[in-house]
Amino acid sequence: KGILTAILLFVLAFPACNKYAKLLKKGTPDEKYAAAKRYYEKKDYFRATPLFEDLIGTYKQKKESQEVYLLYAYCQFYQNEFSMAAYHFKNFSETYSYSPFREEAAFMAAKCEYEKSLPSPLDQTNTKTAIARLQLFVNQFPDSKYIPECNNLMDELRGKLHKKTYDKAMLFFNIGDYKAAMVSMKSAVNLYPDIPWKDEMMYTAAKAAYLYADNSINTQQVERFNAALELLEEYNQEYRGEGMFKADAAKLDKKIQDKLSKITK
Repeated sequence: KGILTAILLFVLAFPACNKYAKLLKKGTPDEKYAAAKRYYEKKDYFRATPLFEDLIGTYKQKKESQEVYLLYAYCQFYQNEFSMAAYHFKNFSETYSYSPFREEAAFMAAKCEYEKSLPSPLDQTNTKTAIARLQLFVNQFPDSKYIPECNNLMDELRGKLHKKTYDKAMLFFNIGDYKAAMVSMKSAVNLYPDIPWKDEMMYTAAKAAYLYADNSINTQQVERFNAALELLEEYNQEYRGEGMFKADAAKLDKKIQDKLSKITK
């Protein structure tokens, strides 16, 4: 039954496919333009794309050239061909520098980079590129109606970088690589002062420094315990003694002082 249904659907669709192929091969530019817009409005980007692509060269000197090229770029975007779409949106904004659609195309080029950003556990190269492109748009069009959306997209992208950095640092801590954890926590806080886990990371950096010192050879312990105390002092100064981990910080401070007392006796 399923096979018969598939065959029936194919037979019914064949005349439409044949008509489309004929239009693509022998249709006039105006026929293709009208059909491409109809397909686009119906969100049939798969069929609209070849028609618009064919018209780009044909309509190059016509008033419709900008619309044709812009809609072609959108067809790529809506089919998740973000690299291709980014190229064409960017090319549009540079080619038609006086177009009323230039700003829109420049924004969409940046948004394509946003769409290419991967989830936080994966490589974040595209995320950094997207932030840079969105920021460039904001700098070029500071009064654009797209600024609020740009800011929201950049906040989301920064959130990915924050999460990636946090997870990496915590992984070092959880597997017992305390030196790497300490360095990663400190670097993360310096690089991203607005990271949501700043309180936890500053305290954990001090704790990692303590554990690193505690597992060191005797001749290096004093210096490393003092380094842990410095990180605790930075934590307390940052939060004026009212951080979420203030009780833990006080206990850790006492532990370190006790260790140093025993070592220096």
